[in-house]
Amino acid sequence: MADETEAFFIPFRTTAVYPFSFPFGRKVNLKNAIALNFKPLLGERESSVSMIPQITDQRPNLTRGAAWFTSKDEIEEYEARLGGKALFMPAPMAFAAEVDGTGLIVWHENGGSAALWLEEYTPQLYRYVSDGEESPEGLAQWMRAYASSTGGEIAPESVRIFEGGEISREELQKAAEASMEASPCAARLDFSNSGATLAEQYESFFNGAFHALKLLSAAGLFFLILASVLLAQNLYMRGSFAAAPGEIYRLATGDESRSPLSSITRELRALSGGGVQLTLEGVLINIASAWEELPSASGVKLDAIRYGRERTEVEGNAPKTENIQQLRDVLSKNGFEVRLGDVQQIPGGGMRFSLYLTEGGRRQ
Repeated sequence: MADETEAFFIPFRTTAVYPFSFPFGRKVNLKNAIALNFKPLLGERESSVSMIPQITDQRPNLTRGAAWFTSKDEIEEYEARLGGKALFMPAPMAFAAEVDGTGLIVWHENGGSAALWLEEYTPQLYRYVSDGEESPEGLAQWMRAYASSTGGEIAPESVRIFEGGEISREELQKAAEASMEASPCAARLDFSNSGATLAEQYESFFNGAFHALKLLSAAGLFFLILASVLLAQNLYMRGSFAAAPGEIYRLATGDESRSPLSSITRELRALSGGGVQLTLEGVLINIASAWEELPSASGVKLDAIRYGRERTEVEGNAPKTENIQQLRDVLSKNGFEVRLGDVQQIPGGGMRFSLYLTEGGRRQ
């Protein structure tokens, strides 16, 4: 049919691929994160290169995959030849199932060879050479040597070399279907300009959907809190007995508290020398003391401290989650009970975090 979309497996000459792993799920625009990560590599050529993300594993706090980079000129060359509705994939990807997703695939055709190294269906390295530079067997040896130099390994039995001119359309289709079935993420890979645009729209839709879901969850929480307050108010109005603890606390201390039992317990602990009394002075002294114990190379920076008598919130940023844990540990040793709040990836690197401090035990 005229409107059918065909998939073409092409030994791209200008393609490169780099695996990535980010500590976030769908909270961050993936394409922007990849672009920031590889911007030093692209330099001034960024506008002439098409970037195609391939996600192989995505969880709430983890996204893994590979970033493909190909010259836009080469893509447009194939689109002019094969049509604007065609899907383009790297030729070796069609035979990923032939090595069970882990190994080396070399496609030789029209005076050149394209090689792809895979680990569990995640691309690790792609290279194209002309016959004048290297034979298919020589390229396979080079790829194996490169993998070994990076700590990886390509077993000899997992190396497959294919002659593109000797493979029939039916054989290619059968191999590609097996590979796409074994790795659904590969089935969404498309180097065409329309495919890259569709991938951006796909990611934008899901990011928006998750943001809307988050807003709906916040609205639900608000109404839950409101209903709880109304219920508490109705219970309170049943009699004055429920107000007795608060009234006794006010008469004894001259202050008011929503949780008189917790408040009087904290004051007794403070008087007996246990815990951190959450005065502004006490909080700042203990945060400063904890800061001195933090390793200088941790890279942690504090952006804001929101003081409260019952709870203090600390916001900042750190290079890695391990550095946040270091800060949490030293704050705990300085008498605070520390609860971790939101942690988000900052585009370009680093983590933004919040910690909630309440009274803790004695300093160890």
